[in-house]
Amino acid sequence: MVDINDEGIKQVCREIIKGGGEALSMKGDVTQEKDLDRLFQLGESYQGGMDILINNAGGGLPTDFFSIPIEEWDRIMKLNLTSIFLMSQRAATIFRKKGKGVIVNIASQAGRSVSPTAGCHYTASKAGVLGFTRHTATVLAPFHIRVNAVCPGIINTERIVQRLREQGKWENAGRSIPLGRIGDVYDVAASCLFLASDLSDYITGASLDVNGGALMM
Repeated sequence: MVDINDEGIKQVCREIIKGGGEALSMKGDVTQEKDLDRLFQLGESYQGGMDILINNAGGGLPTDFFSIPIEEWDRIMKLNLTSIFLMSQRAATIFRKKGKGVIVNIASQAGRSVSPTAGCHYTASKAGVLGFTRHTATVLAPFHIRVNAVCPGIINTERIVQRLREQGKWENAGRSIPLGRIGDVYDVAASCLFLASDLSDYITGASLDVNGGALMM
């Protein structure tokens, strides 16, 4: 696991180990190539190397369209889209040598529609993730590397809950969703587990909607 929040990923690793799993954390920024080089050196030497990549880093800001400075636009694009390219390129190089591998990209319902909580740069970057997923799935299929995306709707992460509260939308957030509730982080995790497992062995280039029916396509 890699994140800029060192204590956060250490805590997740402790929970995984407590549950009987194995985990290793590294503080790093997925938008910085020097950190990624260090990460993949560590990953290749740990427990026989890498088999699955989950591109989960991302974020957005609610900045008004007319107020977005170019620096903020570039930062959101780099975090949500460029980081997935950098991570996937490195992982696919390893997977190609092994003759198999799985990449799961966390996109968003915003990539299919618009974001209810973040600005246009977030929506654009997540739409880019879906296009990137389709293209790389095509390119990497001959090497038996599957690439898919998960598109979460409103999920009860700390950041989203706080933003909905600030916007006065929290109390009614679940009422407009057909299944009658906002999503849980475990709903997203279960979707990633499915796409990373052999249960989805004939699925590539797909985008799995996890939104309680809020958007049906």
